[in-house]
Amino acid sequence: MEQKLSRLVFLLEEAASLLRSHDENHWASWIGEDLIRLKAEDYSGAAHFLKAFGGMGSINDLILSPLNGHLLTEPETAAANEKLRSLLAEARELAEQVNREANPEQNGSSEPLHP
Repeated sequence: MEQKLSRLVFLLEEAASLLRSHDENHWASWIGEDLIRLKAEDYSGAAHFLKAFGGMGSINDLILSPLNGHLLTEPETAAANEKLRSLLAEARELAEQVNREANPEQNGSSEPLHP
């Protein structure tokens, strides 16, 4: 799990940096909280990160755009959003894996197959 955690931390640092560079402070702070937890080997950071993807107003709905008050030009919009989507997709996949491995009891894997 150490390699997964290390890669997840890297991806979240990249995503937070990208968000901050475009003045998207809400989601940069959210991910920053997750980074603090994960760097302390508190795997609840993975579960918290995954909560960013649920419901209306989630990180899935975020579009970096000067029309949304973000610091970038219109020609930069497509590349910035593509980079963000790529980082978030890989980070989400890893966070799901880390969360499953850190909490096997929530996945039914702690139960014996045969009573």
